[in-house]
Amino acid sequence: MTFDLAHALVSGVLIFAVIIGMQKSGLYTPHRDGGPRWSWPLFFAIAVVMFILNLLWP
Repeated sequence: MTFDLAHALVSGVLIFAVIIGMQKSGLYTPHRDGGPRWSWPLFFAIAVVMFILNLLWP
C-alpha cells in the first residue's frame, strides 16, 4: 500500500512537471478561458513519461 501511494505521488509530480515544462517550451498553451484544452503533444508526452516510470518502477 505504501508503495502504491508513493508511486501515485511521484506520478502526479511527473505529470505536473511535464505540463509546466511543455507550457514553458511553448508546445502546450492552455485555453484562453482558463479551462483545459485537449492537446495531442501533451497527451503523448505524459504517456511516454508514465511508460518510462512504469518500466523503471512497476
